[in-house]
Amino acid sequence: MTYEVVNFIYLSELLSLPVVNASGSKRIGRIIDLAASTGQVYPKVTGIITKVPGRREPLYVPWHLVRRTTFSKRVAIDYSPDMLNSTMGGENEILLKKSFLDRQLISTSGYKVVRVNDLHLLIDNTAKESPNLWLVHVDVGIRGLLRRLGWDRIVNAIVHWIIARDMRDEFVPWKHIQPTTTTNVFGSLQLKTDSSKLSEIHPADLADILEDLGIEERTSMIESLDNATAAATLQEMPIKLRSQIAETLDIEKFAGIVNEMHMDEVVDLLDSLDPEKRSAVFHMLTQEKVGEIEELSKLSVHRVGSIMNTDFIVARLTQTVREVLKAMKAERWKTELIYYVFIIDNDDRLKGVLTLRHLLAAKPGTFVSEIMRENPITVSVETSIKRVAKIFFKYNFQAVPVVDEEQRMVGIVSMKDTLEVVFPEIREEAKG
Repeated sequence: MTYEVVNFIYLSELLSLPVVNASGSKRIGRIIDLAASTGQVYPKVTGIITKVPGRREPLYVPWHLVRRTTFSKRVAIDYSPDMLNSTMGGENEILLKKSFLDRQLISTSGYKVVRVNDLHLLIDNTAKESPNLWLVHVDVGIRGLLRRLGWDRIVNAIVHWIIARDMRDEFVPWKHIQPTTTTNVFGSLQLKTDSSKLSEIHPADLADILEDLGIEERTSMIESLDNATAAATLQEMPIKLRSQIAETLDIEKFAGIVNEMHMDEVVDLLDSLDPEKRSAVFHMLTQEKVGEIEELSKLSVHRVGSIMNTDFIVARLTQTVREVLKAMKAERWKTELIYYVFIIDNDDRLKGVLTLRHLLAAKPGTFVSEIMRENPITVSVETSIKRVAKIFFKYNFQAVPVVDEEQRMVGIVSMKDTLEVVFPEIREEAKG
């Protein structure tokens, strides 16, 4: 007997194929799904899920029992009656159809959400008895949908007749795909917890991706990220979506994310939450953090105090450039803006400001008091936000220090936060 040589096949072409006994060609049932292991870069098919007439539960057939066969017509297995009493596969196996067809996945190559219309499988014919199948591509194009509907050949023939060219497939390599959820062979949903691919995406791009998902997928993906990445991503999302996610997050996870967020963003988010959720978060934070949040929450929404950030970098007059650069490196994750260093005296009064450019251009042993710009422009917590916006337009600063009556620094206000208040359409345009 001869067998056709096929290098690739689509999942849709395998679904509903007859499953027959390899020794007698007796029909056993039909394929309704494939199981695969995700322990490698490309998932390897480990079993077929077969619907057997008269049997309530689907039959799981391990892939090593599948014999060389003509995939376009049937799948032959080494069948025995004892197989009907076998259990399903392992917990680490996922169902390809149930997990992916018609679902939304994240493409980490194009930073977008894609809909799965079909799956492209590689056939490894090197095995003597049964070929191996590997999931290598996700089909996100219209041709994948037409194939499943049975219209692919007809529509492609029409297109070829019109433009003398076949329809193109639209594939995304599996290694560039991040599932939102998967379904194991027991039928339960489980999150794909490996978020290494997502960590490489800029938080602004990741926020755009998550906005295209449903609320459950959105929340699940945030939970799978480390707290720092989750915080940076949440800060890029509209406040309404942030609130939705925060309301559904596990309280311990949410508190961890809050600890990584900029203080002005924390205040805005917590003020938008249900009082019970807010109270629960406070119980997970330090008293110092809670006090700071409550102080900022009291400030008028029209004043600088409502959008200022209390995380910033300061240096003493007697410190050297070398010492300040070392401190900046250690504090780089704690502040929203690392470009400015604010110089204070022994009484914590603001005396000057330095930019990162000034520091890099100076000799390491130089005292910051020798190169700082004295008498920096400042604002108070009661300064109107519109007044600060005018300062930014006039001087082209990235941030302005906020001081009290004694000229002690209490925070900074950034140009980004200021303009988003004065011109709220800026954030919406950026998202578009």
